[in-house]
Amino acid sequence: MTKTNDSYFPFAAIRGGQREFMEDVQDSVESEKILIAHAPTGIGKTVAALVPALRYALENEKTVFFLTSKRSQHKIAIDTLRLIKQHANLNLVAVDITSKQSMCPRATSVYREYYSLFNEFCKSEQKNKRCRYFLKNDEDALRRIRDEVLHVEELCNWCTGRGVCPYKAASEVAARADVVVCDYNYLFSPDIAEMVLEKIKAGLDDLIVIVDEAHNLPDRIRNNLSNTLRMSAVTSAAREIRYIDREMYGNLMELEKIFTKLVMKASKTKAMEIPVERNFLFEEMERVLRRRIEAISYDEFVDTLQRIAEDFGIGTGTDGAATTSKIANDVLSSEEKRLLKTLKKSRDSSTRTTRSPNPRYNKEREAAQRNIINVAEFLDGWRTREKCVRIFSLTQRENPTLYFKLLDPSVISAPIFAQVHSTILMSGTLCPTEMYADVLGATSDRIKGKEILMREYKSPFPAENRQIVVTEKLTTKYTERGEEMYRKVAEKIGEVAKYVKGGMAVFFPSYALLNDVAAYLPEDVSRRAMVERRAMNKAEKNGLYELLRDTNDGILLAVQGGSFSEGVDYESNTLKAIIVVGVPLSPPTLEVKLIEGYYTGKYGAEKGRLYGYLYPAVTKVLQAAGRGIRSEQDRCIIVLMDYRFAQFPYKNCLPSDYNLTLTDRAEVLCRKFFLD
Repeated sequence: MTKTNDSYFPFAAIRGGQREFMEDVQDSVESEKILIAHAPTGIGKTVAALVPALRYALENEKTVFFLTSKRSQHKIAIDTLRLIKQHANLNLVAVDITSKQSMCPRATSVYREYYSLFNEFCKSEQKNKRCRYFLKNDEDALRRIRDEVLHVEELCNWCTGRGVCPYKAASEVAARADVVVCDYNYLFSPDIAEMVLEKIKAGLDDLIVIVDEAHNLPDRIRNNLSNTLRMSAVTSAAREIRYIDREMYGNLMELEKIFTKLVMKASKTKAMEIPVERNFLFEEMERVLRRRIEAISYDEFVDTLQRIAEDFGIGTGTDGAATTSKIANDVLSSEEKRLLKTLKKSRDSSTRTTRSPNPRYNKEREAAQRNIINVAEFLDGWRTREKCVRIFSLTQRENPTLYFKLLDPSVISAPIFAQVHSTILMSGTLCPTEMYADVLGATSDRIKGKEILMREYKSPFPAENRQIVVTEKLTTKYTERGEEMYRKVAEKIGEVAKYVKGGMAVFFPSYALLNDVAAYLPEDVSRRAMVERRAMNKAEKNGLYELLRDTNDGILLAVQGGSFSEGVDYESNTLKAIIVVGVPLSPPTLEVKLIEGYYTGKYGAEKGRLYGYLYPAVTKVLQAAGRGIRSEQDRCIIVLMDYRFAQFPYKNCLPSDYNLTLTDRAEVLCRKFFLD
């Protein structure tokens, strides 16, 4: 492998560890390898991955797919590409794209929530030439997107202001782009990936794939093939269509009876959760559907529910244009025409007094859509033949739940890794790399002919700028929880807080534990506390972050695995101290046991417990602990407030550069840290 060429690198110097990472990326793209990189915060992952990948792509007519899970990460990638383009004076075309419905200027809230509803609405509007944004072509809009590297918000505002469909314009430019910055789903959701690759006229072998914050990828893939159905949703959906289609109403009421059967089955074993076979729901529903006046199959039942949900969208669009159902009248069956006519009549009677949209009616219509599409999408997803946990839960007795979740994300990711030119998986918490290789199927036995590189890089920041302390005697271990332990944890938080010079964050395993401990916090800490609440919306969270940033001695109380512990990039050394209270281990639910059992069967008992139970929890801890140091000048003390972090097997789950100090006087070390 030749030494990396630095001419594209837009900064004055390459950091320690960064050059090693860049050389590994270059080796991977040149030799079509898969690189799994644990690269700590501050190593400069984004630019280190983009520079060698982009150079190879430009020289070999490849396209770089930079995949992220959050919009904030889109911004970092786009800002970096702007710097590279300017520094190297490149004729670089890069496009930032999010989901189709999020870019649409006409999408209502329910369309943003349910892609299937939006997609049918969009196709109908295009087919019937009712969307003025889609109909308009504007070469000047395309030229600006090609010439400049725009954030997706800038792209959408520019196109919408000119009356052009932002997604259509972005897709047209993406067909000739060197870099596409997009969501994981653009490659790891098979249906979406197929459409995207067709639009940009590329095959998988044309792509150099960079997956940012790749520790999120396994759960994203699992969640894409997972769904939940509550009994209340079935009841509500039935109520919505009672006077529209009595036959479908009856079918939904029978589905409610199936829930009742499962309740009885669980009650016999006195279990709160029971496994459900895939065929159980099929056979029960097929039996019901064959008994109806007009017998239909399970697939026809699902399709009809989806059409009903789509037809509930008939009304007035957000820009005043009329909207219709997904299927033109000339291809509807007589039964579907009757249904459509009934739906129109029902809504016309509610809105005949005004030609403008009625806000209350619109909310009711969207609520009806949500209920019906919830049922339809769940039943549709249930059909998958991939290995899933399928569980009926009575944890909320008044509202029983049926759900399924993909067991093995590698069934989606491994075939993609095998076909793309090269893959770079990177994260500050991709540790241990071996686990992510196994879980995502990036292994030599799964992917023939591609070498797998697993690397852990050292932090480039001065070691003395970060101290990691583990407290003795304190824990959130279930058998030791109680008022006495909560009081001790609260007291220790207060003692540490006395010596912290600046902002501080305390991350808890759950909202319940946060509240339990917060009740015993000293008055001084309570006065300075800024508390994350479960029901906070995005604007409220942004406001809380800004308050913390603008306050010299604020103390954030938040949860591990939440927005504040993973999604926020704390600037200017906002956090001088971070306390991570306990290990966010999942409760021993049936789902957790089944996932652990699956990996035990695949990799043995030791890895089964690590992969299915311990590592996912420790990853959340590492994400929270990594919020403090974001640059060379930042200093932060990290207090892991649970003695288990200093014991096997938890200690072995931590990165090799985590130098731990076990003590029952964390406040003394904190005082010394800030005096040095």
